[in-house]
Amino acid sequence: MKRIILIGFIIALSINAFAQDVDGMCVDQKMTYAQVVAKFGKPNKYRKQYDEFGLTEDYFYGKTWFHFEETGKFKNFVIRDRRFAALTLDIDGGIRVGDPLSKLDNFKSGKPQYVKDYENGDKQYSVYNYCDDHVYLRVRDGIIVKILYDYPV
Repeated sequence: MKRIILIGFIIALSINAFAQDVDGMCVDQKMTYAQVVAKFGKPNKYRKQYDEFGLTEDYFYGKTWFHFEETGKFKNFVIRDRRFAALTLDIDGGIRVGDPLSKLDNFKSGKPQYVKDYENGDKQYSVYNYCDDHVYLRVRDGIIVKILYDYPV
């Protein structure tokens, strides 16, 4: 039984060794409005509301969206322009909208996995296919056009 627990612990550590981040801001990291503005500048649009878990905030930078829950925990993002880089803790310089999907050919956790096609010809790929924490890449003609992450429930 101890061996099974140890193996599970090692697997959990290895899964969490990969961070979903935007320019070094990691998912589940707690940040205040002032810290987000200091890091990224004032958003074009900001929305906040309170629910049973605390403050929920949405920051919009053009078409890019950052979502925080539980009074400051970074939970979700959708990147639609080159201003922001994702996976900067795992990939030197991260990945950006406009980068070729082939930039991830030698990614340490494996090549992105095909997920589905869209009617307009775009394709969706998943990075980190071994756990619930997927970063999704929407790709058109081999070029990344959107990077998104949705915190698993």
